[in-house]
This record gives sequence, C-alpha cells and structure tokens, in this order.
Amino acid sequence: MRKVWVSLAWRALVNVEALNMAESVGNYVKHRRAPLAFYDEASGCYVVKYVPVVSGESLAHAYQVWLAEEASNAGLSVCGLCRKGELVKHGARVVLQDEKLPTPGRGEVDKAAQLEELLIKNCVVEDVCGFLVPTDIPVKRTSLFYVGYMVPAHDSLRAAVMDPQFHVRHAPSLIGKGEEFPETGQALYYVEVASAVYTASAALDLTGIGRASTFGVRDVVGRDEKLKRAEAAVKSLYYLLVGMFGAKRTRFMPNYKLLSAVAAVSKGAPFNVNPGHSRSFVKETFERVGKFAELTGSSVEVFAYAREEGVEVPGEVKPAGSPEEFVKMVLESSKKALGEVLGSG
Repeated sequence: MRKVWVSLAWRALVNVEALNMAESVGNYVKHRRAPLAFYDEASGCYVVKYVPVVSGESLAHAYQVWLAEEASNAGLSVCGLCRKGELVKHGARVVLQDEKLPTPGRGEVDKAAQLEELLIKNCVVEDVCGFLVPTDIPVKRTSLFYVGYMVPAHDSLRAAVMDPQFHVRHAPSLIGKGEEFPETGQALYYVEVASAVYTASAALDLTGIGRASTFGVRDVVGRDEKLKRAEAAVKSLYYLLVGMFGAKRTRFMPNYKLLSAVAAVSKGAPFNVNPGHSRSFVKETFERVGKFAELTGSSVEVFAYAREEGVEVPGEVKPAGSPEEFVKMVLESSKKALGEVLGSG
C-alpha cells in the first residue's frame, strides 16, 4: 500500500524559556544543552557550539498528551493511563495483569499477536506513538510519529543564549522552625533559562494507523476508524506548532512566537520537508518536490505559513494566514490522500 506521510518543520522565536531542564546541581537547575555542528563562514570550517535545546522526548510527551485529549474528545478509544498522561503504554507486566490482558509466554506467538491487536484497538495513543511490552515474547510497535530535538537555527546561533535567574522563597513565619528555613527564612535557587530562534521537525505515517505489523501486517480497525484516528493525529500537531509543550510552564511560560512553517503531505513514498535552519527552507523544500515526484512516482502538496521577513513562499505552495488555517489545510489534504489510498472500504 502507498504511504500517506505528513512532514512538518517550523521556526519560532522563544524567549525566557525553561522548557527542558536536565539536572540540578545544588540549588542550580540547568537547562538541557547539546553540541551543534555548523559551518562558520568566518573561519571557513565546521565548528561545534553548545546550545540550549528541547529534547524530542519532551516534544513527544506533549504530543501524546494532546493526542489523548483530541482522541477522547472525538469519542475514540484511549487507555486510562494515557488519558491521565502516564505514558507507560503497557510497558510493565502489572498493567497487563490489572487489565486482564493476555501475557504471552515462551513460544506463544499467537497470544503475542493477539496482545498487539488488542493494544492497537484499545488506545489511539499506543497505536500512533508505539509501545514495547516486555513479555517473554516482546510485543513491540514502532511509533508512527517521528520528532527530533528542537534546536537553535543555524542562521541565528548568535542569538542563542542561556542565563541563570535568581529566585527566593521567603517565609518569615518559619524562621528557625525547620531545616529548610533554619535562620533567615529564605531558600535561594537559580533556574537557567534560554532564548533562541528554534527550529523543529516532525512527521506522521498515517497509513500505518490501525495496522498490526510485528507478527504479520494486517488491519485491526476499519476504514472509518482509521480516518478518525488520522484526523486526531494531525490535529495534535497544532499544539507543538504553537508552543504548547515543555516543562515549568506555570512560572516560566515562554514568550513564544511562531515565525514560519512548512508542511508536506505526500502520497506514495515518504517526503520530509527541509529543517528550518535558514529562512529559505520553504523554497528549498518546494524545489525538491518535482524531482521527488519524478523519482518515486509520488504526489506531494506543500503548505506554508510565513510571518518572518525573508521567508520566500513560491507561488505553487499553498499559503496560510494563521497557524490554525495552516493546520486545517494540512488536515484536509491528509484526509483526502488517506481516503484515496484506503479506497471505498
């Protein structure tokens, strides 16, 4: 079966964020950072710089929480733990026992295949985002949702910075009454915040939704159910696009501005858009489409949202005036493509 593949990349200006904290050293909480290799035109060679980042795990966690909400609102099946945001996804035997699900032992392949089908049927989050059940015969499903680290864009590395912010918790009435506030009534701490022009990318394999793959490739939900699950999966991308992810949001809610985005819906072979490391990423993505279609026999639709100066949107790319309109256009295109691939059912 031909794939229906949704690919997305965006650029966002994010100021004073603590979206991904990595560790605490005493009263100092550090922001996650990673080495980023880029070409330095001044020196004429590739160099490495340590920059603030937000991990793919952080983005994926938020996506799955939003997917659980979207699926639940649409009346689709979501397991109890995923609905609560506890993404264990049957990765512990005790969960199988509590829900009275089959636990395959050595050589019980049929029981393992049955468990895979049950988990896919019973939870949209596990269907779309995968699971690994550590039974004697491991029951694994690779995620249909792909996402990487959010990193500073190469063209804006000079604007990527981290800085510790000083904070105090003060409780005068507790002075001398406890270990936490022994003398002064103050508890001092530092939170490292970051600011940068970030870029991130994500992709969805819509064709694999509702289909078992470990012990044999076969559909386990009907056509209409597939289309409803795919719609929830695409809608949930919106929350990543507009910055509804990450940690410490109740006191460090970042100043987040979506600058530009590009998305592609391909029918045939999977097509990934260019990452947003430069403001030419929409144009560069579109320039690849014709050659990709010729090479693979696929069809591709490209959509763009651009409110950033210097981002060129070719005339053949379908423009959106808002992030909401952008996601709606991607949703309509992906539903149409998936419906064509699935046939009349």
